[in-house]
Amino acid sequence: MHSEPIHLVIAINQKYIRYAYVMLTSLLLHTSCDVHVYVLHRELSAADQQTFDTLTHSYPVTFHFIHVPDTLLPPQKVLATSAWGAEAYFRLAITDLMPLSVDRALYLDTDMIVNQSIDDFYFCDLKGKKIAACAEIIHEPPFGNYRDELFAPLFSAGFSYFNSGTILYDLRALRTDCSFQTYMELAEKLDYRIQFPDQDLLNYRHSTETLFVDPLRYNLNARYAYDIYSMRYNDMKQNACIIHYATSKPWRGNFVHYNVEQIWWDYAKQTPFYTELLQEALEETLTNTAVNSYITNLLEQNEALYACIEKYDQLLSDAGITL
Repeated sequence: MHSEPIHLVIAINQKYIRYAYVMLTSLLLHTSCDVHVYVLHRELSAADQQTFDTLTHSYPVTFHFIHVPDTLLPPQKVLATSAWGAEAYFRLAITDLMPLSVDRALYLDTDMIVNQSIDDFYFCDLKGKKIAACAEIIHEPPFGNYRDELFAPLFSAGFSYFNSGTILYDLRALRTDCSFQTYMELAEKLDYRIQFPDQDLLNYRHSTETLFVDPLRYNLNARYAYDIYSMRYNDMKQNACIIHYATSKPWRGNFVHYNVEQIWWDYAKQTPFYTELLQEALEETLTNTAVNSYITNLLEQNEALYACIEKYDQLLSDAGITL
């Protein structure tokens, strides 16, 4: 057990309170360290903040709610580059918002599950780098999009593009030359040619300052791992520390689900929100036209298969063949 606490940063709005609660529950179940959680937000009421009080009764965790001021919101030119809300940009202001007493902090997206202890990762040697992150597991240049031109000089130098869902920050080093304004000036320099704004800016700014760690362990995209690496529930449960449900959300009913989502539900079951989350997902699934269409197609395919089987059974019977 480390004597130093873990400093964790998340950015949420009211819609993501319950999902953040699930992620935090999963993390706290796997650490014996004291944890300080810094919640960056724009709209959480006092009642919203009290939602997290129950976690403090069961785990060694302290919450710090930090309201993000207008001065640390990106201009409309940046917001217009993607469909993400303002919360996606809060991680760009970590050096502006975090207490000066905190030298290191881990940022995690709240559509994640911490499936094992993060202690080794959090307290790792950054080897002189300012951040640690995980390369995208399926995105390697050439991308076939705007990034090939935008990041060409960096890729030619051997840089790997990372996902911004997991970032370990050396705040002491970053404070010397990096702030929210640094990223906004970079966005302007790049003529706002960015589609994953916070992620593109972080990659461009820290291309030579990033320690890359194992993405299959510390930022495993669940859907990609399932589709591309054929990883299933037991594989992820045993081997992945941080699982990222970035491509599709377990709590949504607007797509066809897959078995590695059960890991998320395993942890959701240990929160006060399990029943309502399950009910909402089920209701959305039952009323979703795309899912219903998929089910209908399966039924039609099965009916056609049954018809073929009956036809062959009849042919075998007519020929006097029994199986």
